[in-house]
Amino acid sequence: MKKIIATAIATITAALLLCFSAGAFDNNDYGGGGDYGGGDYGGYDYGGTDYGSSSSGDSDPFLTIVGIGVVVLILAISALGGLKKKSSGGGTTRPSSPNGANVVLPDRTGQIEDIIKQGDPNFSASDFITFTKQVYIDIENAWCNRDLTPVRPVMHENLYNTTCKQVQAKIDQGVVYHYESIAIDTAYLTSYQRDSQFEYVTAYLTSRMIDYQVDEKTGNIIRGDKTTRWVQKYKMKFVRSLGVQTKTETGTMNGHNCPNCGAPLEISSSGVCEYCGSVVTTGQYTWVLTDFSGIRNDTTDDGIKGV
Repeated sequence: MKKIIATAIATITAALLLCFSAGAFDNNDYGGGGDYGGGDYGGYDYGGTDYGSSSSGDSDPFLTIVGIGVVVLILAISALGGLKKKSSGGGTTRPSSPNGANVVLPDRTGQIEDIIKQGDPNFSASDFITFTKQVYIDIENAWCNRDLTPVRPVMHENLYNTTCKQVQAKIDQGVVYHYESIAIDTAYLTSYQRDSQFEYVTAYLTSRMIDYQVDEKTGNIIRGDKTTRWVQKYKMKFVRSLGVQTKTETGTMNGHNCPNCGAPLEISSSGVCEYCGSVVTTGQYTWVLTDFSGIRNDTTDDGIKGV
């Protein structure tokens, strides 16, 4: 806050000095430029505005005073506005990366629901999207906690094994991720595929969160900050075996019950239910997450295939 006030005072003082000098309004550029890009935290370029004007001959003292007042008033309002925004704690919101910032996949929720309901009348797109959102939040929290145990039941074994290696790499590097104030803005079904054994549903999801990384030894922030909310965009692809029916009576869409026997789900690292011995992370009994990727410029629309 002190920095903002000092900047405002310095700016106004500079404006006063310029106003009393010859050619004060001669093509002066009050714009500022700041590039907040870098790494995974792409940014914006805040370009400037040209408030210049030209004059010749002797200026009218009254008009000069009026001009000074106008400039000072504009700068003061601008500075106070920035102070109010800063003090409100709202921070800023920026895309996590310019790569993929303009890519939006189509919403085919209704069409996909109709297709799946032909073989699975109990399927609900609304329930599935709710499930997707919860899986997303649980995985983000598990990543920050560096422990994938809570999300093991909803992750395909291949994705689980790959992600475990990534988590271990961050542990070895001494890097701790922090995702805070997660808010999901958009979630819908965008593509559906079917082959001889499995069916796949891909959800498109966007969220906002405070995202920063901390050095485990020092506790210092090494990337990101505690105020900026970054916009994230993802494709979340789920798979299950063909012919599987939604078992709404057992609540299996929440990932807390075995999709085979319905018992409270306690599974081993290999994805086996400790009650019935079923491997529940291959999609044989219910939907499991098989791919979790960020949206990029080269992200493709998978559409509807195999129907």
